[in-house]
Amino acid sequence: MIKALSAGFCLLMLLAETPLMAQATSKDYLVLAAGDTLYGHVDPIDERGPGFKYHKKIRFTGPGGKKKKYKREDVSAFRVKNENYEGFWLSQSSQKILLLNPRYDIDPRDGERHFLRVVSKGELSHYLLEWWEQGESLLMSMDLLKKEEDFFLMRVTQGLLGLKRKVLVSYLQDCQQLIERVEQKQLNTVREVVDFYDENCLAKD
Repeated sequence: MIKALSAGFCLLMLLAETPLMAQATSKDYLVLAAGDTLYGHVDPIDERGPGFKYHKKIRFTGPGGKKKKYKREDVSAFRVKNENYEGFWLSQSSQKILLLNPRYDIDPRDGERHFLRVVSKGELSHYLLEWWEQGESLLMSMDLLKKEEDFFLMRVTQGLLGLKRKVLVSYLQDCQQLIERVEQKQLNTVREVVDFYDENCLAKD
């Protein structure tokens, strides 16, 4: 009887703690370039006016309601609405980033600060660069891939045209199996490419 009550009590405690743990892990936070992590409400987007845009300074509200603005260069990462973002200094202007070559160098000296949404992290990481067209509220995005050791990201999709297959073949030359499947159109989404690379192209211990 006592054992049964103890087991029941432990089960109730686990059920009681589960939503609290979920609530804690889903909380917004801000990671400063200095290394501190601040938990609270993060507001990076200016929704005033005819179209959305990013705030020049990221708004943050702490647990006590105290508000503060942080320069973009003083923030290394943040989490908002269950999505994680990482800051990168990309060396081309926003306009050139959208229109020109597929390679975007990470350059703290000459780069422009962008926060990329993290889709997946690993030896081959997948990010989204998001933006709004001027005067619009529809969120646009492009897919970027980055190998862990690289100091640049590669744009691997072209809007409705799908994968930039020549770019993928050039960038992922270290995996012949993947190149063959990309050329034969057996892999048709960025997620399929990343999953295949992680499962088949990495050196096994």
